[in-house]
Amino acid sequence: MRVFLNAIKNVLIIVLLLGFITAGVDYARMNSGDVPIFNISSYNQKSNIQTYRGLFYIAERKVKASISEPLVDSSNMQYKILVFDLNVPRKFNTVETFTVETKVTENCHEDSKLYYADLKIKVYTYCLDSIKIENNGKSTDLDKTIKKNSGIIDDIDNKLALTGVYKDNKTLMFIDKENELSSNGLTMYRCNDNNINDVYFAPSDTPFREKDFCTYKDDDLKFIFKIVDESEKPTPEVDEEGKEKEIPKETFYSDEKYDYQFEYQKSDKVYVVAPASRGRSEKRYLLKEVLDNNMLTLDELKAKGLKFDKVEKETNDK
Repeated sequence: MRVFLNAIKNVLIIVLLLGFITAGVDYARMNSGDVPIFNISSYNQKSNIQTYRGLFYIAERKVKASISEPLVDSSNMQYKILVFDLNVPRKFNTVETFTVETKVTENCHEDSKLYYADLKIKVYTYCLDSIKIENNGKSTDLDKTIKKNSGIIDDIDNKLALTGVYKDNKTLMFIDKENELSSNGLTMYRCNDNNINDVYFAPSDTPFREKDFCTYKDDDLKFIFKIVDESEKPTPEVDEEGKEKEIPKETFYSDEKYDYQFEYQKSDKVYVVAPASRGRSEKRYLLKEVLDNNMLTLDELKAKGLKFDKVEKETNDK
């Protein structure tokens, strides 16, 4: 009997030690701006509160954009071990000093426009002719800034005021109070619905447009496509004298002034591919299909690496 009681006592001691050690480690992590790890996590979408339940503690944070965001992007951190509330100091990411300059479209009656896209995010503008980042006296278009620094979107919403969640309980709404970030004011919506994590920038006080904002749009091909050439250059034929015959070129497209040619027949083996992204499967299109349906221009294809010759047509001037 004594052996059994000693065993139970040893187990309890081990549990207590583990409980306090893991609680201490997670409290130290939160104080350093890191997410706690020894717990079971849950998330309330209505309140945007993420809760961490450890063996002897419970912690919370208010999520700003996504439960995958680092702790430094969240607010209202709380930590309670047993019945004791411990202070968790707020840690902030170091945000570079910059402003956002926009040019608002006059008499705007249009839908949003896809401004930038990659395999992770899509950024739309609504009733804005331009949007630039002003930093240290230099002005750079936002899309060019995103390519160099993908975290600029998070930096912008850190400088805006979160006004709440739209009635869909998914879309975060931000505004530039008192035009502190942009002289013209700025409204920002961040979608948070399954695979739709799009961002919308609009003029000050722009209301949420339900039939436009945060809706599924298959419109990012020109931003994310790649060219896949599965052709093989044919072996030249040899004439009776042992000389190689010239490989016939293929005119795969023509307009009023030019023929566009490949060095050999291959247009049926050249594909435009939209990689899988945001829950969408990969899509493949034959080059001819893309050109016939005006899905992309030859200039856009050339910029992505499609190689061809541009031959001016002969004219019969009289």
